[in-house]
Formats: sequence, C-alpha cells, structure tokens
Amino acid sequence: TQALTFANPLAPGVSVIVPAHNEETVILESVTALLKLRYPRTEVVVVDDGSRDRTAAVLAEAFDLVPERLPVSEGIEQEGATIETLRSRTNPGLVLVRKEGVGRRSDAVNAGLRVASNELVCMIDADSILDTDALLHVVQPFIDDDRVVAAGGVVLPSNGALVRDGRIVATRVPRNLVVRTQVLEYLRAFLVGRSGWSSLNGLLIISGAFGIFRRQVVVELGGLDATSLAEDADLVVGLHRMMRDRGEPFRVVFSPEPVCWTEVPGTVKVLRRQRERWSQGLGELLWKYRKMIGRPRYGVLGVITMPYFMLFELIGPFVELLGIAVVALGLVTGALPWSLLWMYVGASVLLATLASLAAMLVEEVSFARYPRTRDVAALLWAAVAEPFWFHFVHSWWRAVGVVRALRRKESEWGEMTRAGFTQA
Repeated sequence: TQALTFANPLAPGVSVIVPAHNEETVILESVTALLKLRYPRTEVVVVDDGSRDRTAAVLAEAFDLVPERLPVSEGIEQEGATIETLRSRTNPGLVLVRKEGVGRRSDAVNAGLRVASNELVCMIDADSILDTDALLHVVQPFIDDDRVVAAGGVVLPSNGALVRDGRIVATRVPRNLVVRTQVLEYLRAFLVGRSGWSSLNGLLIISGAFGIFRRQVVVELGGLDATSLAEDADLVVGLHRMMRDRGEPFRVVFSPEPVCWTEVPGTVKVLRRQRERWSQGLGELLWKYRKMIGRPRYGVLGVITMPYFMLFELIGPFVELLGIAVVALGLVTGALPWSLLWMYVGASVLLATLASLAAMLVEEVSFARYPRTRDVAALLWAAVAEPFWFHFVHSWWRAVGVVRALRRKESEWGEMTRAGFTQA
C-alpha cells in the first residue's frame, strides 16, 4: 500500500514543520534526514526560534539559503516577529523562518504553519530523525479515510543510535540507566497506551515530536495555543472539541509502524525539569477543557480518557506519595508488619515489571527495533530496577508539576543540552 502511495502523484503533499531553538549540534542531521524521506511531495519548514547559537548559520552554509518572501496565511496568530524567510537554492523544498524567540515552542510551530503550503502538516522536533518510510505509513490513514484529521507515530529515544547520512543505521540501548528507563517508558506509552486509546477514538495526545494534521482543520482551530505548556495535547483536544461541537465525523489515529527517533534527557536533572513541565502542562490542559470532562457529547475522550488522566495522572502521584508516608508511619509505629510490607512491595514490583515486559514483547515480536540480545537484556534489567528508583522520584516530579499548574506558574519552553547524534 505504501508503494502505491509513493508512486501516486495525487498523494497529499506534506509540509514538515521543525521548530528549532539552539539546535546547532543536531539540526544538520535532522534536516538531511527529512530531505531524504521517501515520499512524493514534501516541504521542510525549519523555524529558528530566537536561537543564540549557529542553528541558522549551519543550515545556511549547508544548503545555500537565500532570502525569499513567502506567502503567509491569515488566521494563525504569531507573537514573535519574523526576522526573515529563506529558501535553499540546492533543495527548493527547504525553507527557513527566522523569528524572535518568546520562550514557547508553540509560537514557533505557528510561524511554520503560517508559511506551510501543503494539505498536511507534520510537526517534529529539531533533535529528531524520521525513518525513511515514516511519512508513507503515517499519511496512509488520511488516504484510506477522509474522516482522519490527525495521526501520530511511535517516538523512541535516539540516544545510542548510530547515524549515517541523516539515517538511523543501528539502534543501541545506552548504558545510561536514565535513558534505558525512558526507552521502556516510550515503549509502554506508544505500543500499549496510545494504540488502545486510538482504537476507541479517544486519543488525547499526539506527541509533539511526531504528529501529522490536516492543515485546514488546524487553521480553523487558530493554530496552537501559544500559552499552553502541553501544546501537542492541547491541539488534539481542541480538534476533538471543535469537531464534536460541529457535529462532523472525524478520527484521530495512532500508527505503531512509523518511528521518529529523538534525543531524550541523559541526566536526572534535565529529566526532572522535563517531567515537571509535562505534568504542569497536563494540569493546565485539563483545567482549560474541564467542561468536556464527563460529558457524553465529547465521546470517549470526554467520558473515559479525560477522567482517566485526571484520576491517574494528576491525582495519582499525590495518592502514591501519601501511601508512602502512611507506610513509613506504619513501620515506625509498628502498625505495619514487615512481612506484609514485603508482600505488597513484591506485588507492586511484579505488576510494574510485567507492564514493561508486555511492551517489550510487542516490540520484539512485531517490530524488533532492538535486535541485539544485549539490548534486550539491558531493557530487562532496567524493567526490574525501575520500580525501585524511578517510580518514586517520578511521582514527586509529577506532583510538583501539578502544584505549579495550580499556582499558575508561568509556562515556558525549557532548555535541554544536546549531545548530538553518534555518527556511524
């Protein structure tokens, strides 16, 4: 089916929007990979969002960029003023938008949406590399069903992967336990969680690292909410609400085949900032769309998905922390026998490990993206270790994020130091 899509001159064009903020170490590999994607009609729109490094200079030197005035679509607000727009003379499908940074990724995406010219828009992060056939897979639902307004693919950590000429040629699970744990997280979230929500048309989030949308529908929505810290989920929930309010049939889908490889935090410090930001964004999102929660008018998303996220993702961390405090008090006072404690600990560790093993089984049987035995063994070890350290600190980070949301702390696009891709 993907071969027919590639050969079909009527296949919908895709504009790939890449917001970039201080990404000089990864931007060249990322853009090179995008220009080599196996798809008939693509446009790459890189938005340099007030970078203080050589992000724009690296692209200008590599692709011979020259200034060119581009047509701009109305209907989408942009806060940071555009400095200039450029197009590559060697790759005319590559466009660079340089704009003033305002500290929010969503404003950079909106700047890209304003100049994107194709029917579909794909949003990925600048530190990401798409599989060569990724667009063929993720666009297919739009071709098969005209009700589809948004689709997402799998996102996996690129840390440890080997890159050659802008393509992932070998995947490796790094020795870093922080990264290994995130590999497990991503496998669980995408291969188990999002596949299930998608089948019910109750998908709440399409990752900002790799999502594709019908441009006209996004324009009608007004683009991304530039004040939202969870702009990817905000866009998806906003589409659900708009389509339901209009009474128009629609679908938001997830495809487990196309992969976007993206760099994830390699230190506890950076990971903490990221997770606090994610949790704060979720809290702000559910408050913004609180009138949708529990209402059958908004389908599975309103009746099941949003209540689930409110109970288990927002309230859950506080319940877990309270439980830990009660257990500690019980041990100190002698009210809780040690034998009973170890029984509960064993049960919880077993359940957590089984969830990771289920995701690993789906990955290895269906896709085998980590084919080496040593990588599978490394993930198994991480699955056993995760409940003893990451689960507790992650609950604390999530709780901090919710508190920040309740206190209406200002949202901004956080910094993350890039290590860059490992060249093969």
